[in-house]
This record gives sequence, structure tokens and C-alpha cells, in this order.
Amino acid sequence: MNLHGQRLAYNLAKHKKELQAISESLDKMPLGGKGPVTIVVLSVETVLAAVFVGMRFYTRAVMKGGVGSDDYLLVITWVLQALFTIFMIISSVYGFGQHTTDISPEDVRMATLIELIGQFAVSLAMGLSKTAVAMFLMRIVVAIWHKAILWFWIVTMMAWSILLAISCFAQCTPVEALWDARIKDKICHMNLTNIAFIMCSWSAAMDFFLAAFPWVVLWKLNMQKREKFTICVSLSLGVLAGICGVVRTSGLEVLSQAADYLYATADSVMWTSSELTITIICVSIPVLRPLWNKLVGGSVTDRYIKHSEGSSGILTIGRIRKPIKVDTELGLDTIPRPDVRDTNTTTIGATRPHSDTGSERSILRDNQAIQKTREFTLAYEGGNSRDF
Repeated sequence: MNLHGQRLAYNLAKHKKELQAISESLDKMPLGGKGPVTIVVLSVETVLAAVFVGMRFYTRAVMKGGVGSDDYLLVITWVLQALFTIFMIISSVYGFGQHTTDISPEDVRMATLIELIGQFAVSLAMGLSKTAVAMFLMRIVVAIWHKAILWFWIVTMMAWSILLAISCFAQCTPVEALWDARIKDKICHMNLTNIAFIMCSWSAAMDFFLAAFPWVVLWKLNMQKREKFTICVSLSLGVLAGICGVVRTSGLEVLSQAADYLYATADSVMWTSSELTITIICVSIPVLRPLWNKLVGGSVTDRYIKHSEGSSGILTIGRIRKPIKVDTELGLDTIPRPDVRDTNTTTIGATRPHSDTGSERSILRDNQAIQKTREFTLAYEGGNSRDF
């Protein structure tokens, strides 16, 4: 055999040994049970949530020129969701989703530790996702008691989320006893099952509240019915998140099954991810309307705007059909006007021609000062114009 043949035979033998080593490693890998299903579910939902968060952020940052606190909260929520998915994938590789008797004690310890880290991340993500929905509604509501109710839900939800995240590791002393069954001498100060039950129940209740609340507070606003319907229906999909929360809560007794913890908590992990993903999608849909209009060829927005010009007592009400590079994707924000001193532009809401303008009439009626009406002309796309 010549030198070239010897080298070829040597390389083949070397690669054969490497392939055998990889095969043996895969055979020893404890991935199985509900682990593969968990990986697929969490990965798909994380990618789906990323798509909606990305489209929402693009719409607000690029198309509307204004990113709000709810957008940043959703980005942080998705980052925590991604971390949760990564940790659960690693935990599944070590044996998450399988019975404890089917994997080695060392793998049980690693899988449990990594799952607890993932649970820490998703506990915070769950609270932030509900807070993002509430902050989104905070842009819309104007009544003080509406804002007070939303702040109540925000504060209480975040309090329970933070407590649950902390209790993942602070429930027992020493903390290593949570994942190492060899440590028998431990003291548990918190009952994780009870805390998780309260938090998950509160989270599900907030889902149902946020699904119903827009129908109460938005329907009386002077907005185009199509926009009202879009916001209300999309947030009403939060009922699905609430259902996921109820199912997850009903199975939380498995947290006390320390003997088979990795297998018992697999369903709860998947329901948690589903609830989080649905919440992200629900709060993203209303903001995506400008992006949808752009994709389908629409380029005209239609809004009523009230200009309240400082202390001069001048009120101008007009109809604009040209996109504005400001944060008004829902027509509900107060936007500072940089070109006029002491001037605010407040969007009353979208409406159709000849619709009820009771809000405008009430504004004029309540103002006892002398009114000055300014007539102006706007050129529409296509060359038409209209006087106001």
C-alpha cells in the first residue's frame, strides 16, 4: 500500500472512532420522556413571540417614531422567555421530563438546578408581560380611576412575580438541598407550592380582567369603531392566556412531588410558556395595524386631532389624512409639538365622516372663553383637497 493509501486508511479509522464516541455520548444522553416535546413547544413559541415583538418594535420605532415603556417591557419579557427556553432545553438534555428512576443521580441534580434557574426567569417574565399589557392600556384610558385600577394590577402582579422568583431559591436552607437529594438536613422557610398557586391564580385573573377591561373603557371613546374593535378583540384573546393559566394552576400540586419533580413539572412548564406567548401576541396585534396597511398597500391614516395651543384659548379641530411621524398608532396619545411653543397635539381618536362628534362639541361647549376658528386646507393624496 502506498503512502497515500496509508494516510487515507488512518483518517478513516480516526473518523470512525470519533463517530463511535459521538454515538456513545448520544446513547448516554438522558434526553427523553417529555423532554423532546418540551423543547419543541418552548422553541416554537419563543420564535413566534420573537416575530410579534420584532414587528411591534419595528412598527413603533420605524413607522411611528415613538417607542414606549410597554415596548421595552415586552422586549425584556421576550429576553426572559428566551432564557427560560434555553435553560429548559439544557435541563431536558440532562433528563427533564423523565422519571427520576430513569436517569442518573448526577443528571437529576443538574436538570433540577437548571430548571429552577429557568423558573426564576419565567416568573419575572410572566409579571412583566401582564405589566406591558396594562401599560399599553394606560396610553388609552383617561379616567383617574381607570389608571388606578391598572396600577393596582401592575403592583400586585409584579409583587407576586418577584416573590415567586425569589422563592425558587430562597425557599430552603441550604439552597443546595433544592436540587441535591443527598442533603437531608434542611430547613424550608417558604412553601413554593402555595406561593406559585397564589401567583398563577392572580395571573390568570389578570388575564381575564385585561380581556374585559378594554370593552368597558374604550367603547365610549370617540374612536373609529374599527379601531375599537381591533383593540378590544385582540386583547380579548387574553382569555386564552387565562385558560392556560387556569390549567397550569390546577396542576401545581406537582411542585410538592420531590421524588419525581422533573417529570411532574413538564406539563406546567409548557402551559407557562403558552400563557406567556399568548399574552405577548395579544398586546402586539393592535400596534401592527400600520404595518399591515403598508404590506397590503394602504398608506393613508384617518384621524381627528385637537390642537390645544397654549393659553391662547384657540381650539382647532381638523381631519388629517397624511401619516404623522409620531407615536399615534392608536390615535390616543398626547404628543408634544416641537414646532410650536407651549402647544400639545392630542389625538381624540379616529372616526369616519359624518360620525358623532360629541366629544368635540362637549369641548367647545365647556369652554366659556371666546373661540377662534381657524380654517385650513389639506391636500389629499391624489390631488384632492378639502377645507376645514
